[in-house]
Amino acid sequence: MNGSIVRGLAVLAMALLFIGAIMSVDWPSGDIDQTTNERVGQTLFGVSSDSGYGVVVLLIGLLLLVAIMGGIFLAKEEAE
Repeated sequence: MNGSIVRGLAVLAMALLFIGAIMSVDWPSGDIDQTTNERVGQTLFGVSSDSGYGVVVLLIGLLLLVAIMGGIFLAKEEAE
């Protein structure tokens, strides 16, 4: 019972801290940046086939996938 009260008070304090931090930010007013999906796509994949970051993003994604699979394999390895 005592632990749940302390946990509840900790959650309440954390929520108030987050709300205070969000309210204290000086948010910019005015128009939002006019970035479009087309400009993001051109930045990632380029206008021609040899420009952009598409290949790099795909290779990093593949590397992360292999790392996660290796971590799962090591975690399931049985002790002998």
